[in-house]
Amino acid sequence: MLSSADSNVIDQDFLSRLNLQNPHDLKAVSGGDVNMAFSLYSGSDRYFLKVQPDHDRHFFDAEVASLKALGQYVTVPKVIKQGETRGFAYLLLSWVPSDPAKQGDLGRALAVLHQAHGDRFGFDVSNPYDFVPKDNTWNDSWGDFFVHQRLEPLMKQAIKKAFWLTQRGDHFENLKKTILADEHVKNVQPSLLHGDLWAGNFMFDASGQPVFIDPNAFYGDREYDLAVSKVFPGFNQSFYDAYEKAYPLDEGYEERFKWYEFYYILMHFVRFGDIYAPRLNRLLLQF
Repeated sequence: MLSSADSNVIDQDFLSRLNLQNPHDLKAVSGGDVNMAFSLYSGSDRYFLKVQPDHDRHFFDAEVASLKALGQYVTVPKVIKQGETRGFAYLLLSWVPSDPAKQGDLGRALAVLHQAHGDRFGFDVSNPYDFVPKDNTWNDSWGDFFVHQRLEPLMKQAIKKAFWLTQRGDHFENLKKTILADEHVKNVQPSLLHGDLWAGNFMFDASGQPVFIDPNAFYGDREYDLAVSKVFPGFNQSFYDAYEKAYPLDEGYEERFKWYEFYYILMHFVRFGDIYAPRLNRLLLQF
């Protein structure tokens, strides 16, 4: 949790160190629960400023690398500058106005992103600063990557925090075995993923163009992004219909979606506690 004392550090002296022309009208805005987030003007241009206390500039390396990767295929905020001042990491991005638009365009854009294929699973940059650190070391096997570099590290955190009940363990072991033996998993083509595609991580610009924000990118099974999008409300049927028309999913995806939903709910379980336990248990009993 970021304190008001931290917020007060973002003063005129801090802004002057961004080397912007006439920075003004700094205002706190919603930007998730990880970073401080601000709207900021330089002359008539508006920017989005993220700040993280007690970290150097590398705190935002994974996000900058993700934006650069996604930006080759879809619209993302432009990175203006990244740095550190007075012990605070910062990331300055172009402002996205978030006008309402059609989610069908968002589905088609995601299909374009997912058709950017790689040779292996992972990413050039890992994210050790994430609340749930992401090891993106390259791997030739999607099953191995997802089980050993996503599910198992997350489970270790759950056990460490004493959130995990031992009677859940058999179901978890069954899940891992199912994933590693699955034929679809053995034949997945690595797709470039957003990596955290919930409803708070897309916007639309003034022209109605969908904009992907806050990516945690890696190459993986494209079904992962779509499964995550269904965990919480925010995506409508036109999004899924447009995606399916542009890039049809493989048979049986509904069952595989449950694996990725479980991972995403487990991540929230580790972070926020037993409020997510009932949903987690309902999923586990299916494995």
